[in-house]
Amino acid sequence: MARRTKIIATIGPASDSEAMIKDLAEAGMDVARIGLAHGTLDEAIEKFRRVRRVEASLGRPIGVMIDLPGPKVRAGSMPEGGLAVAEGETVKLTPGSEGSNAEVI
Repeated sequence: MARRTKIIATIGPASDSEAMIKDLAEAGMDVARIGLAHGTLDEAIEKFRRVRRVEASLGRPIGVMIDLPGPKVRAGSMPEGGLAVAEGETVKLTPGSEGSNAEVI
């Protein structure tokens, strides 16, 4: 009976070589996950190509899952020394690049 569960492994700094990708595939990896939140597009493309070379050498398919980065919420510039907010005070989070104060971040 075929296994219905798929094993996904992230291809990152510790698993980025063809030898390691091959080891992962031989150990049962079905899908290689490539995250785009860190590194360059060229680095991600090269990871994809390494997975495809391993796939060809093993003669069996390896799925590739590309993980797109989500929205990055960042606070604007803060006053030097930070902000003091007392317990019970309301602080409003707003989009934009304006500076922050004790009421609006």
